[in-house]
Amino acid sequence: MNYKEILINVNNIKNLRNEFIVNFDIKYEYVIESLTQAVNNNKLNSIRLHKYLTDNKKLGKVNTARYLESIGLKETVKISELNDDIIIKIAKYCSEE
Repeated sequence: MNYKEILINVNNIKNLRNEFIVNFDIKYEYVIESLTQAVNNNKLNSIRLHKYLTDNKKLGKVNTARYLESIGLKETVKISELNDDIIIKIAKYCSEE
């Protein structure tokens, strides 16, 4: 891979990550589907969960950080660290806000 190809690849990954974050929706089904798919996607699973949930302002940063702490997660937890039980809890939280 030459420099130009690497640069194009990096920009494609940046765009994919940005689109993933911007398109966040608080609907229960959407949260479950998007997080479940992202856990195994190496281009998305290094995104911090708190950033994913709060970047588009649909959920408050402070309330979300407190909720994550209440279920035993730090604000810095990454999507790759999630399991099905945690994803369901997060989906419930998002849909109730």
